[in-house]
Amino acid sequence: MKIQTVRFREIEVDESRLITFLKGIPGFDEDKQYILLPADETGESPFFFLQSVETAEVSFLLLDAFAFFAKYDVNLDDSVVEKLEIGSPDDVIVLTTVTVQGELKQATTNLKAPLVINYPKQVGMQIVLDNRDYMIKQPLFNNNQKATVGQV
Repeated sequence: MKIQTVRFREIEVDESRLITFLKGIPGFDEDKQYILLPADETGESPFFFLQSVETAEVSFLLLDAFAFFAKYDVNLDDSVVEKLEIGSPDDVIVLTTVTVQGELKQATTNLKAPLVINYPKQVGMQIVLDNRDYMIKQPLFNNNQKATVGQV
């Protein structure tokens, strides 16, 4: 199927790769279906774009937070495991939203409310973690080095 995007223009996507957020993403409740796109062609980058299938203007820059924060720990409630039909931890992808205002070195990520995706089932949801150490605007870079939770 073909979808329209602002960033990538028109792209062809395999319908089997569509990820459904049953309740949408907070603030974007109308958009339920997304496609996860690597930020670079090699697939080696920890960055991704989550592009809405329904609204060309809705796209999120995401990050594999574990690539930047080695001690990042996401414990899922049983209700989340049940809603996402998670059978194994290997089924889960955890990504955090990235905000860039100005230069990339000032980028932050939301460790408090990651997106959890059951990739084999192609369903996801945003959850809020009950951990006071995780910030909504966690800086990604500290003196141009990768940061770990607790350094900031």
